[in-house]
This record gives sequence, structure tokens and C-alpha cells, in this order.
Amino acid sequence: MQLRSALAAFAFLAAAPAVQAGPLTATEILRQFNVVTTGNFSSNSDVEGRTVVGGNAVGGATFFNNPGAAEASEFRALTVYGSATVSNPLNVNNGGGVTIAGTAAGPINTNGGGGRSIGGGPDAAAPNPLPSFAETFVAPLSALSAELALMTANSTLPGAATPGFPNNVPITASAGEGLAVFNVTVAELSAFASFSVNLNGREGAIFNVTGTSYTGQANFLNATSVARDVIWNFVDATSLDFQRQWGGTVLAPQAAVRNHTPIEGSLFAASYDGRGEMHSQPTRLDFRSSDPVPVPEPASLALFGLGLAGLGLVRRRQRAA
Repeated sequence: MQLRSALAAFAFLAAAPAVQAGPLTATEILRQFNVVTTGNFSSNSDVEGRTVVGGNAVGGATFFNNPGAAEASEFRALTVYGSATVSNPLNVNNGGGVTIAGTAAGPINTNGGGGRSIGGGPDAAAPNPLPSFAETFVAPLSALSAELALMTANSTLPGAATPGFPNNVPITASAGEGLAVFNVTVAELSAFASFSVNLNGREGAIFNVTGTSYTGQANFLNATSVARDVIWNFVDATSLDFQRQWGGTVLAPQAAVRNHTPIEGSLFAASYDGRGEMHSQPTRLDFRSSDPVPVPEPASLALFGLGLAGLGLVRRRQRAA
């Protein structure tokens, strides 16, 4: 009887809803923001959607000029957790507004309003108070990158025997439902002169790319059309340089990222040096309802541990009896 009671209690605890690790999920971030950097941000080109900078804004640009399908957000178009050290004007369009936790060295043009807060005033930050950057942005996106990296590959890259290789190489997902998953090295990716991505009926594709440095020189032939359905997960890269147009969300938690032509999609990186535009192409993939790899939340793990401890106590008492 006691054992059945303990099992019932454990089942109830295990079924309890997981506590959210932070105020935003990774999916929500990738749908609301165009660029998230843990360190410094610099650009001489437009960022069409929202930007949040964990370090300093050291180079100016125009923000929120074409947010497109970006979801609504509590955050303003430009949020800087450090300071804006650039002396050139920062332009924030479409009433997106700006929040800079530190100081601003140069002028900031908030075209269309949207509110502004520099160093805590004169307007309240949005959201107010400004939440922890590490908990709100770094933790969910880093966790997503780590979880995607654990997914089992179900699709493969075409090799050198492909007709016409390395030109016009079709990267085709295997047939089936759900996500296509590719495990790729930077050497394999660098071998293409031009390529396209064919989802082959899948809802999207995950490319887990290993290697510390990648220079993207290939022509991505359908970068724009697949941008919202592809995630490039550069799991251990420290340096990325996109010299041609790129399509899809880029997760590069450890990398200094540079581009020379547009990236069609959201970017999460250690730092960003923009020589080309960032185009707002928020992902259509949704990881909110079920993780790519089922990983219990900390609260669920604690409840799981309590359930096991309860079972152990009941069994020890039974043995003693």
C-alpha cells in the first residue's frame, strides 16, 4: 500500500509542469530579435529587426528599418546592456525606441518615437526593470544550441561524386516528417562553390557544424527562400566570416561573427562586426512545445529526485519490517 502511494506521489510530481528557466524561450527570442550578442556589437550596415547587445555598441548602424515578420516584444528595437561608445549617430526607425543601460558617446535618433532610456533616464527602460541579460538571453539560446547538437543526424551532405560538384550542389533532406538534421564539418561546408538547400517536405533543417573557424565563400543559391526554416548551429566555432549571402538562423555562442553581404535570419554570437546587412527573417521552427532533445528543467529534476528519495525510503522501511 505504501509503495503504491509513493508511486502515485512520484507520478504526480513527475507530471508537474516545468518551471520556466527565464522570461523568454529560445523560440521567442529568435522570433523577436534579429541580433543578440553576448559581447560587443559593431556595424556599418542596417539591422532590420531588433538588436540586443550584452556588451558595448562600438559601431553605428540603422536599426529596425524593416522588422518584417518579427513578433511583438516588450523590448525596444535597440537594447544595449553596456554603453554606446560610437560617436557617429545611431538611427532607430519605425518608433522602435532605444534602451542603453550605460552611457552614449554620440547622438541617437529615435525616428518615430518609441521611447528612449540612456543610463536609466529620462524614460523608464523597456521592459522595466531591464532583466538579467544572462538569464533572459544567454541561457535559453545556449541551451538550444547545446540541445540541437545532441540530435541524431537523419540526412547527409552530398559528396564529391555529385554531378557538377562543387557547383550547384543540392543539399537534400532525407524523406520523412519533422526536422532534417545534418552533422557537418567546416571542411565539408567549405568544399562547396555554390549550393542550395532542399527541405524535401520536411518542416525545417538543423545543420550542426563542427570546427573552430569558417569562411563562407560559397553562393547560397536559395538563401532567402529557406531562411526561416533553417538553423545553422556552429557548436564550437570561435570565428565566422560570411563573405556571401547566407540564409537561416545562425547560432554561434562562442564566435566572433563578421559578414560582408546580408545574413537572412537571426544571429546569436559572442560578438558581431557587420559589414553587410542583417535581414529580419524570424524562424518558423518552434521549440517551445517540446525540446529537440528532452532535457528536464532544473525544477523537474529536483522533483524527480524527491520522488526517487521517497521510493527509496519506503523500500528501506519495508526491508526493515
